[in-house]
Amino acid sequence: MNDGHGSLGRWWLAAISASVVALWCAPLALALPAGANARPASHSERHAITVAFAREDGSPSEIRGVFVSRANASLAVACAKTPEAGTFAYVFTRSGRRWRYATSGRPGRAGTSTDRKLERACG
Repeated sequence: MNDGHGSLGRWWLAAISASVVALWCAPLALALPAGANARPASHSERHAITVAFAREDGSPSEIRGVFVSRANASLAVACAKTPEAGTFAYVFTRSGRRWRYATSGRPGRAGTSTDRKLERACG
């Protein structure tokens, strides 16, 4: 320790750098856990998927959430909850501007591996 400024300066720079990195990464960490594979549907996507759900099931009031895949914007899931069956995930695919029913089941248990990852957004 020659005059104390050199080692203190390096320590201070390292501490500030670590703080900046931690603050920059915090929002990313909060955004990823549950819905890392899906994002909430936009208003127009939600409306179109709800209409497709009503065509198939007839009861869109059961829908508790609608999510679109981050990896494939033509893949979405509608999460529905009923007193009798509990939570169900209904997967839809988009062709042009129209959404079509693909598969359904308990979240994370139906369809392809991609469908199952998307269904996990339902809980």
